[in-house]
Amino acid sequence: MPIYTFKNPNKEEYIEVVQKMSEEHTYTDASGVQWQRVWEAPNASVDSVIDPDSPSQFVNKTKGWSVGECWDYSAELSQARKDKRGEDHLDRAHKVKKTKERKRKQSLQRRIQAKKQQGK
Repeated sequence: MPIYTFKNPNKEEYIEVVQKMSEEHTYTDASGVQWQRVWEAPNASVDSVIDPDSPSQFVNKTKGWSVGECWDYSAELSQARKDKRGEDHLDRAHKVKKTKERKRKQSLQRRIQAKKQQGK
């Protein structure tokens, strides 16, 4: 339910009241004073939910964010992908890629060590 803000007409005092949209938006306090409604811009956002699989939406949403904020948001999207599919396919692909790189590096290091052993 939406939150409506009202201002006391006698003093600089504000109150937020949760009301149904179908209700009349008025507020009267215990002493019988009817408060004035304060009109504000709505907080609704059309694109507040982004597709966790869309790299372009991630980039657009995180422009100007710090690295830490991007990591935190990336973790949230990863969890959303896990909830949606049971696993995060991007995380799995990243781990596979890192494993291949590590094995390639280890293989290269073994070859270098073998050449050093032959040269002695």
